[in-house]
Amino acid sequence: MDKWTVEAVAQIVQGTVIGDSDLEVQGCIIDSRQAQGGEMFFALPGEQVDGHDFIEAVWKKGAVLVVAKAARFQGPEKTPSVPEGKALLLVKSVFTALQELAQAWRLKLGAKVVGVTGSNGKTTTKDMIAAVLSPHFHVYRNQENHNNELGLPLTVLNAPLGTEILVLEMGMRGLGEIKALCEIAKPDIGVITNIGTTHLELLLTQERITQAKWELIEALPPDGSVIINAEDLFSVQMAKQDLHSIRFYGIEGAFAEPDIKGAQLRPWGALGTTFDVNYRGEIATANLPLPGKHNVLDALAALAVGKVLGVSLAEGCAGLAKLELSKMRLEVRYGIFGATLLNDVYNANPTSMQASLQILKERAGENKTLAILGEMYELGTASESGHRDVGETLAKLGVNELITVGQLAEQIAQGARSAGYAEEHIKVTSTREEAVTKAKDLLELFGPGIWVLIKGSRGMKMEEITAQLEESE
Repeated sequence: MDKWTVEAVAQIVQGTVIGDSDLEVQGCIIDSRQAQGGEMFFALPGEQVDGHDFIEAVWKKGAVLVVAKAARFQGPEKTPSVPEGKALLLVKSVFTALQELAQAWRLKLGAKVVGVTGSNGKTTTKDMIAAVLSPHFHVYRNQENHNNELGLPLTVLNAPLGTEILVLEMGMRGLGEIKALCEIAKPDIGVITNIGTTHLELLLTQERITQAKWELIEALPPDGSVIINAEDLFSVQMAKQDLHSIRFYGIEGAFAEPDIKGAQLRPWGALGTTFDVNYRGEIATANLPLPGKHNVLDALAALAVGKVLGVSLAEGCAGLAKLELSKMRLEVRYGIFGATLLNDVYNANPTSMQASLQILKERAGENKTLAILGEMYELGTASESGHRDVGETLAKLGVNELITVGQLAEQIAQGARSAGYAEEHIKVTSTREEAVTKAKDLLELFGPGIWVLIKGSRGMKMEEITAQLEESE
């Protein structure tokens, strides 16, 4: 965000200023600990803490303007004392003010906006799009997966003046949520990575999940562009009914002929993948610093966005080779007893967990393998079958050892058993601490060379297991 005056902010949100209205603000935060100087702090109420309790603290840390709820300060005895060189802006709703300011800043930027959603691979695809476009444009994107009703407007507000492309990941938990994000973002290009079963617990049917994801495409202008996975049935079915300009990407092209196609996937380095790309006769070779077919698909989506915006395949592939990923996604760590750890703990669903198991086996080669798998959330009625499917995949791939963490994950073990996996290779645990103890025993038993995958839903905090198994410096 470029500098706005307090008065300009107040006019946009129709608030009342207490303090100096001529002050300039730059940068927006909702966490008082992030204040460095000059920011606007939104005093939002949270589940654990209320931002209004940190107003004086955030001023002391250097924030210039606090946006707070007027109802909290009714009556003269409750009006806060505003220090010199600071300002307080009282509004009806802090949350609404945040979103209104983001809308205003989006229009002032005049940037092209790429919206990204899907059941799997949103964050990785967002990072890849930024890698493809950054050598040619001033690009700004969500940090990590700040993709909700708070994270997205904050991302927009913190985009610097001069930003040419905004790449915005959009998450959702129900109908209407992506639509609301699009009212702020005003996307020009829409990317749907796939439409899976994540959020089935909340939306109940696959059709409702599809409807929720497609809100991104419905928000595009008539001349907007759509990027669709040719391997995803629900996306392709919806695309056939859509009037926007559509580009399909894929490898096999299971449900549509890809406009941009990947082929000849082969290992590159410790975890990378080399593959060939063909876009309507334009050919290039990509070196992607990530393993697995699912990551290649995400890379093809990013290259397709590049083509829409005039980036050649060769230039796009060069950008992918310099990809910088968000944390906790297939990170290679050095483990105790000479183990290699695949730290893939940011989140999990059946599709991503099965893909990570395939990567584990592919990259371990002839070495022993151990999968430490935690619970997967938000699967609704598909929870039992989803966990069991993972166990069956693990057994078919021939992963040597399995440790499950949590009650839901016991169904992973059950799925493995039903596929003929030997009981002696299964360790069912209820806590992270118990899983660490079992894992250390196995790593010591097998010795150097074993590869270990650690994965589970975000709420499982599987990174704490990784930390206990890492080799100390």
